[in-house]
Amino acid sequence: MRWISSIATVAVLTACATQMTSEGSKVELLTEQQASHCERVKVVTVNQRLGPDKPGNAMKKALNETAAAGANGFYVVTSSTDWAEGASVVGKAMRCK
Repeated sequence: MRWISSIATVAVLTACATQMTSEGSKVELLTEQQASHCERVKVVTVNQRLGPDKPGNAMKKALNETAAAGANGFYVVTSSTDWAEGASVVGKAMRCK
């Protein structure tokens, strides 16, 4: 019975994990200097309240959203992690040459 409970717990936690898209994995994290030479496409705001690895999942969501907007770079403006509130990432989706 304990084994089944463990498998169920792992399945629930894994289901909450954010998967990086193939496009999102190609987005480059930019420094402020690099971002200054790129065109801003949009501001991306992501909040991750549930699941394991809240900061990692928030960043994956931000990179996926950046790629979906047609951008190839992401500049992090702010990020925070709080046990009760989760994790958040705010940044700029940038199109760089």
